[in-house]
Amino acid sequence: MRVILLASAVLLCFSNSLAQQGANVQPGVINSYQKGLQGIGPDFGNNPASENFYSQMRDKLANMGIEQKIELSDIEGSIYLEDEFVLGTIFFNNDEESKMYMRYNAFNDEFEIKKSKLENEVTLALLKNSEISCAMKNDKFTYAAFLDDRDVKSYGYLKMVYSTGDYKLFERNKKLFKEGKKAKTSHAVSFPHRFVDEIDYYISIENGTPVNVGRSKKELVDLFRTEHQKEIKQFLKKKNVDLKSKSGLVNLVAFSGTL
Repeated sequence: MRVILLASAVLLCFSNSLAQQGANVQPGVINSYQKGLQGIGPDFGNNPASENFYSQMRDKLANMGIEQKIELSDIEGSIYLEDEFVLGTIFFNNDEESKMYMRYNAFNDEFEIKKSKLENEVTLALLKNSEISCAMKNDKFTYAAFLDDRDVKSYGYLKMVYSTGDYKLFERNKKLFKEGKKAKTSHAVSFPHRFVDEIDYYISIENGTPVNVGRSKKELVDLFRTEHQKEIKQFLKKKNVDLKSKSGLVNLVAFSGTL
């Protein structure tokens, strides 16, 4: 199994510290780490594992202007798509690499992985790289570039929803933090701190960069090949497709694959 899949922050810091001090290190330790770099680049192991959640949470809250300390127990909801670790498969360049237990941290946009479901098992973060993908419960996740609703190029995990012909439909799951509010009067309503789900959809044409579909119907139609746009407009009008729903977008992409 390639070393690329597991990145321990402890090993990384330990190796860096020894290198800076010029200490004598057994060749096997450094060579093992360097082997993981081959074909991947300098970002190997630069992902924080799940144990860094609180520091990340504090940083994000600080950026939002929220100075108070908030613990996970103070927040309703979960940062995970599903709380339990499930057995999944990790792929390198679409070739199966290993079986691992995993869960998707939708707040930090990372996959947490471990060798077993034991509570004392060290939890690591899967390296974010376009050559590395994973699958669990029949869902395939790929780390890729995409254009968001402002046409800004971003990177993150996309889940394949539907594929046909030249078109692919992807889903991106996110967990957003919403700050709670305390009622100032007896007539007002209090809201707790909470994580809320947000789902965005993206369409890719001829394996191009997936583009966010949360825009006007005209802009959505323009995402398709020019020679297909007339039929797509007619289909949308005739079927009254709900473009805000997954099923509506699946129907649209499925139809486009017949053109």
